[in-house]
Amino acid sequence: MQTVSSIDNDKLKFDKVDFKIITLLILGYHNKKISSTLKIPLSTIQRRTRIILLSKIINQEYIPNFKILGIKKGILHIYLRDGSLKQRADTISKLDGILSVSIHVGNSDIIAEFVYDNSECLVDIISEIKHMQGIEKVNWSEEIYKVPSSKENVLKSLKKYWTENNNNN
Repeated sequence: MQTVSSIDNDKLKFDKVDFKIITLLILGYHNKKISSTLKIPLSTIQRRTRIILLSKIINQEYIPNFKILGIKKGILHIYLRDGSLKQRADTISKLDGILSVSIHVGNSDIIAEFVYDNSECLVDIISEIKHMQGIEKVNWSEEIYKVPSSKENVLKSLKKYWTENNNNN
């Protein structure tokens, strides 16, 4: 079986120790605490954690709290006339104020998370996107409040995946 320790991103699988490390990382444990909790040498935990992070099995990112900083945050729902999804998404991702861009199946074709100071900035970014070739329409909404999801819910989803895909381990 391919494990995280052998780092082949084509069909990356992780073993029970990797699963436990990922679980504890999600709960906010640092390497030393993971080592003492699992009773595994610190150097092993550090190596496996490094591989887990490099393989992008989990994301570690720090994001500003825009609301506290007084910056408005919203979502743009972008509908295309043509099928140039990746090209349009890439172009949109380079615009000032865009935090992330993702391609979706379903209602809107592209969803972009963005920040803006005032209504004029909002109009400018929507106008810039509307003037791009192949754009049919742009809808937007402003984030008012974000409800945090619980780490336990994330872990339940991960455990469900783990159980369904590792029955023979």
